Amino acid sequence: MLRVRFAGPCLIALLALSPVAAGQDFDPGGRRPRPPAVPGGHRPRPPKPPGKKKPDVDKLIKRYTAILLAKPHEAFPLQKLTQLYRQRDGKLDQLVAEFEKRAAATGPDQFNAKLALAGIYVHAQRKADAATLLEAAVKDKPNLATPQLMLARLAQQGDHHGSARKHFEAALPLMKKGIEKERVVRALMLLCVALKDFEAARKYHGQLVRLAGGSLFVKKELGRELLHRGHHALAEEEFRKIVRASAGDNRAVAPALRDLGKALAKQKKMAEALEVLKRARRIAGAQAGIRNEILVLLTEVYREQGKLVELIAILESERGRDFQRLATVGSLYEETGQVDKALETYRTALTVNRRNIDVRVKLVHLLQTAGQLDEAIKEYEALIKAAPHNADFVFELAETLIQRGDRTKALKLATDLERRSARDGEILAAVADFYERIEEQDRAIKVLERLAKLPSGDPQYVIDLGDRYYQRGDKKRAEATWLRIRRLVPNRARAASILGEVYLDHDMPTEALASFHEAVKLAPKRTRYRKQLAVALERTAAAVRGGRYRYREALTIWEELADNAGDDQLLARECRTHIVSLWAILRQLKDKIGPLKGRLAANPPDLQAGRLLAEVQRRLHKLADAEKTLRIVVRHAPGDEAAFLALERVLIMQRNLTGA
Repeated sequence: MLRVRFAGPCLIALLALSPVAAGQDFDPGGRRPRPPAVPGGHRPRPPKPPGKKKPDVDKLIKRYTAILLAKPHEAFPLQKLTQLYRQRDGKLDQLVAEFEKRAAATGPDQFNAKLALAGIYVHAQRKADAATLLEAAVKDKPNLATPQLMLARLAQQGDHHGSARKHFEAALPLMKKGIEKERVVRALMLLCVALKDFEAARKYHGQLVRLAGGSLFVKKELGRELLHRGHHALAEEEFRKIVRASAGDNRAVAPALRDLGKALAKQKKMAEALEVLKRARRIAGAQAGIRNEILVLLTEVYREQGKLVELIAILESERGRDFQRLATVGSLYEETGQVDKALETYRTALTVNRRNIDVRVKLVHLLQTAGQLDEAIKEYEALIKAAPHNADFVFELAETLIQRGDRTKALKLATDLERRSARDGEILAAVADFYERIEEQDRAIKVLERLAKLPSGDPQYVIDLGDRYYQRGDKKRAEATWLRIRRLVPNRARAASILGEVYLDHDMPTEALASFHEAVKLAPKRTRYRKQLAVALERTAAAVRGGRYRYREALTIWEELADNAGDDQLLARECRTHIVSLWAILRQLKDKIGPLKGRLAANPPDLQAGRLLAEVQRRLHKLADAEKTLRIVVRHAPGDEAAFLALERVLIMQRNLTGA
């Protein structure tokens, strides 16, 4: 699939931004209350003035509607507007209706409203309608580049490279010089490479180089794209041009030779690739970054030819204390089984750069493999000094010490790490896990208690602490710990939801359902909480006498969610799955066929009923009927990918592989 970097104003956004969860403040409930202020002490600070009230959703919708009408080709106002409508309504139906009305009304904003509506159609998965609208806009204003660019981007989203190229080429003469024109020319170059029209790709690349003022970086773009797409011979040709053009400038020649060497190696022209890369390394001089890249490529080429020993000899003959060269020689010694030389070379490299973590880790692991545990422990200690907050190294050393029987020293290492990271929740959690692995349960509990008191506001630490109490049989203390979630999480509905999950995971169904009901009551429009309640009702129904009422309550919730799913196809599919499963449990499948058939046969047909009907028929093994129903659905909704996949499954179940 072609991915073109083109992030200008004409970009049609496909995904709305997700609402960002609000931060959570830590409520240190349960601590000792502070003593009263001493008279004559510092005066209390005046309270902060109330923050500026955030505008409501309707006001924001009005604001971004105006911006979108003024700039219908820009991505951000469209993204924001779709996000706001989904936040308010849960779907885009009202947004589509609003802009269809504006696009139909004559006036100065009509044309911009049509362009904006095309973008909205894309978000609403109505790409064919978007294309029709944009094609009409092109006819209406043929000298305007914007509709052509929007059509090109729409074609790219569907991987229609030829159509995208046609529209970009139509837009190009209508554009003035500038960054936007460069982006379009670059897009055309990439599309031509994808379409294997290499002459046209070279033409657009030449235009791009001229627009960029002869930039050497831009000159390399075509060669790199050809190399990326596997056209290695053509890439080699382009890189040779760059090498010739860079003659006399060592800073430019070395990277060009590196790229040429890579293209030659891809074609298995190893002898020439080696010569080119050796030359590149000589020319690179003190440019450490490019020297390292070239050395990596050289190593790959020598390895491909089975000549690593020759490369080792070349690198050994070089003088100086180049850290990267020493590290590479050490790894080559290790790869060729020369352990003693590898150890010696790694140690030499570390005298040049003592704080390099990667080489020290290699040295430690090699010492462990060689059975030199005392030396490995010394290097682990140096590693911990170089990276004192990297808990992994501490735990590796501690486990090595435990294997040798030195548990006391291992525990001291963990305790020191615990002290150094007193306010780092992630490291403290790892320390608690380590204590549990080595069966130091009391130490683990103490660390979890500290975690639960951290001001980070993460309820997971409280959940984990309660879980440890629960596992030790102290259910009362576990429940008291979990209740602290209500103080820790400021959003009452979210706190109840988290508690419900905890109770459900610990076989406390009554408490779980009460918490989920509370969350739904506090935030009745939050789909997530209603889904949690429905799933909990299903999970707990089988364990109680007369659990059918729980199944029925869950069914009601899923049916309501399905009715309000709107354009959320994932939610609609999830609801259908649960609804049909519950009908099966309640033995209602056969009773549902007639009403669903009636809804599907209506004018217009109820396609959601059709999808449900097909699932019911499949469950009842009426595969021919399910196939017939799904064909009706896909005929009326040709873009319904899920329905086509369901039809494919039904055909396979009937062993109709040709039809599938």
